[in-house]
Amino acid sequence: MTQNIIIIGQGINAACTALELSRRSSDFAITMIADHRATNGAIASGASWGWVNAHTDHNEAYYRFRNSSRALWHGLIWDYPQISARIQSSVVFDLPPEDIENTAVEHAAWGYPVTAVSRTGVETILPQFRTPPDAALFTKGEVAVETEIVAGELAALSGATQITAHVHGLIQEGGKLRGVMTDAGPQTADHIILAAGHGTPALLGTIGIAYDLDQSFGLLVRTKPMMHWLDTMIMGPDYHIRQCIDGSLLIGGTFDANNDTSRNVLDTAQNLCRRVEANFDMPLGRQEHLEIARFSIGKRVLPKGGLPHIGPVGHHPNLFAMAMHGGVTNAPLAATVCADHIMGLQRRPETLPFTFPPLEKEPSHV
Repeated sequence: MTQNIIIIGQGINAACTALELSRRSSDFAITMIADHRATNGAIASGASWGWVNAHTDHNEAYYRFRNSSRALWHGLIWDYPQISARIQSSVVFDLPPEDIENTAVEHAAWGYPVTAVSRTGVETILPQFRTPPDAALFTKGEVAVETEIVAGELAALSGATQITAHVHGLIQEGGKLRGVMTDAGPQTADHIILAAGHGTPALLGTIGIAYDLDQSFGLLVRTKPMMHWLDTMIMGPDYHIRQCIDGSLLIGGTFDANNDTSRNVLDTAQNLCRRVEANFDMPLGRQEHLEIARFSIGKRVLPKGGLPHIGPVGHHPNLFAMAMHGGVTNAPLAATVCADHIMGLQRRPETLPFTFPPLEKEPSHV
């Protein structure tokens, strides 16, 4: 019997969920609805640096969650080698030097393929580094995802119907969710999945559920394509850099809209490129500087407490929501949890600490 499933969102979480559901059963009729496609940079997936990793602070439970999802990314690349994602190594030094060795020892003990390397080790891995750090983490088996492209690729592979429309709210009748109201009219569903990022609180508010998210901003700069130069993802304290499949460099940095020195976004983007140029020998050719193709300011989704919120919401078994920072890493596992729930399967052990907040005593709050 066909079940109609609406996924609100068209980013990486929504796309992974649509694909996972389509792989589980041909009886699911899946519709994805969102204001924007991932490619326009207006949603988190379109402004993501695209790094799949299991680096956490010292939270082993969250490490297990992220590492399980990293393995699922490996599976997706194996099953769909045409998608714009590839397994790569990384060099990370965006934490205090005294924490690098401890982090490597801790995560290696948990089974992660990471080691601490010295300045000499960094120079061996990245000979183009002009000013390498004294110590760094070196990890194999992480994944670089062209997020805005992959979201579209996975959605297409799922066969889901994609609708670009504004979702005004959830439709509730007799205490049961029946569908969603869009500017194109109502859409009915047996199951509703919220993969809407910062749109989640407003949508839950339409059925009397209060839910808050924190946020922070990040600057993402994409250069014009250049000759192949970099096979390793690099995470420093004030920039992240990797080379994309099309040859462009994707450079991430911080952005504080409340800081007077950061009000001119173009100047901030150019300064970010200058920092990268100062640290690396790169094939600029006749150009004096890296040429910026475009940039975006990404608004990160940050659940209260910092950890993912994934699961059914309140007393609505047919309403499933996912909100998390690190959505690119976590998307395949969040999708798996969602599909398991819809099919009535038990929740996987590594996901148990990361449920959606339960209802409080007041029925209008979570």
